[in-house]
Amino acid sequence: RLVEELAPARSLARHPLFQVVLTLHNTTEAAVQLTGLEGERLRTARPAAKFDLDVMVGETHDDEGAPSGIVGAVTVAADLFDAETAERIGDHWARMLSALAEDPGARIGEPDLLGATDRCRVVEEWNDTGVSGVPGVV
Repeated sequence: RLVEELAPARSLARHPLFQVVLTLHNTTEAAVQLTGLEGERLRTARPAAKFDLDVMVGETHDDEGAPSGIVGAVTVAADLFDAETAERIGDHWARMLSALAEDPGARIGEPDLLGATDRCRVVEEWNDTGVSGVPGVV
């Protein structure tokens, strides 16, 4: 109904309302107990991308149910992103999450989210204007 009300320009190549989705799984998994049976979680390959970019982040828990870490996955539309770009997006997410975990009180612009290679690409290669960039910006 929302699509009907908003009547966005339609393309069969993409979702009518959004192309990027972020999913946070922050609940503990309930263990299934069946008398006489044992089971374990089976991790399967993620299906083909339904969106241009799909980022999943989830908490992991130890045997007692206490939080023990974070896992994540990035799925991209193969016709829009090459493998190197998808990996770089994942690396940026990991860098951001690590920075926030190390300093939860950091202001939004404080953590250095670009690695040395990406910083060189953005500041020097793409900005090949002969003018130095402003320190602390990017």
